Amino acid sequence: DFLTPAKRPEISTPYDPVHLRHVGFNGWTGEFTGLPQQWQQILQENGITRLDQEKNPQAVMEIVKFYQEG
Repeated sequence: DFLTPAKRPEISTPYDPVHLRHVGFNGWTGEFTGLPQQWQQILQENGITRLDQEKNPQAVMEIVKFYQEG
């Protein structure tokens, strides 16, 4: 029937989600733990050196979070 609006499908919330990666920062060594090689490559390709990562780990975590959400 063209006169009645189409019903929107009902979409349930996710169930049994699985978290596959956990990225952290080791303050003793100044290195990230659990950072996938692909993400490390993204950082390097964008000119974010290991020294930059050590100086501002929170910025790197925000970048990683951005890529996780996208």
